[in-house]
Amino acid sequence: MRISAIGEFVLIERIKSMLPRPHDALLGIGDDCAVLRPAAGKDLLLTTDLLVDGVDFTPQTITPFHLGRKAMGVNLSDVAAMGGLPRAALITLAISPDAEIEFVDELYRGLREEGARFGVEIIGGDLSASSTLMISVTLVGEVEPGRAVTRSGARPGEQIWITGRLGAAAAGLTALRAGCRLRDDQIEAPFEVSDSLREAIKQTIERHLCPIPRIQEGRTLAQAGVASAMIDLSDGLASDLAHLCRESGVSAKIREDQIPIDQAASAVAQHFGQEPLTMALQGGEDFELLFTSSWDPADIAAMFPDAVTVTAIGKVEEAGSECRLERRDGKIVALTGGYDHFRQ
Repeated sequence: MRISAIGEFVLIERIKSMLPRPHDALLGIGDDCAVLRPAAGKDLLLTTDLLVDGVDFTPQTITPFHLGRKAMGVNLSDVAAMGGLPRAALITLAISPDAEIEFVDELYRGLREEGARFGVEIIGGDLSASSTLMISVTLVGEVEPGRAVTRSGARPGEQIWITGRLGAAAAGLTALRAGCRLRDDQIEAPFEVSDSLREAIKQTIERHLCPIPRIQEGRTLAQAGVASAMIDLSDGLASDLAHLCRESGVSAKIREDQIPIDQAASAVAQHFGQEPLTMALQGGEDFELLFTSSWDPADIAAMFPDAVTVTAIGKVEEAGSECRLERRDGKIVALTGGYDHFRQ
């Protein structure tokens, strides 16, 4: 059945019936505003992210369920980068009246399930008819007063760290563009692939479709006062490190031999004749955390014994020079690239 067959208000009621009754909000869907009481002694965090058909995703390469998960996940990652805890979300959906109702059902199932993993309730939003599919999530989080980690606190001499490994999301996008698809937890490919490559493609597509917000890692770093500055890697290491340096009034140098590249990403990149390092530096959508710190490396590593790995990849330098990359052969080059919505 198409959305036009039931109309806006029945669709709102349908969405409302799919969502659990909010426990945290004083008032949820159904009024002019949702009502959320700030927790005592907390600062509020507010973030929003817009995903547009043909720009940020294509329906041919992502299911409505995965789109819902990703739309929620990219906002969760922003809260993680501030060291906060997410609480509640507002969803704005612009969609064609000719779209199937089941698309909306699956989209909200993905939104709900990804939010529930981190204690987030969907408490409101808006609907609009549009020839272009767009979904925007506005997320409310909270953090202890004075504990929000910004991009502006990095100081010369500090080390630069990242969580996890890089390049998987970009490799997954490459595989999708080559015609690979993830269906029922299995990879369909338009070419012959070995079992090991099939598994690598699956892992990278999953990372592209369903980013892993580093909420707990961000909380650990913020509460211990480890991170002087932090950002999530949405546009690529090269671009996001430049953002952090610009806000902090510093520059940076990182080392090629220290950048942890995802093993599955390397396999996929090499299969398609691409450079794994380029995917790690410029690919984007890894949603790992990049942070700076003056703490002893051993103490930082000891904070994550059973969780994601953390790796020191370089140092913060004085302002006046661009962000740079030290190659394995010792040559130093400008660190450039990364995603920009308004540049090709």
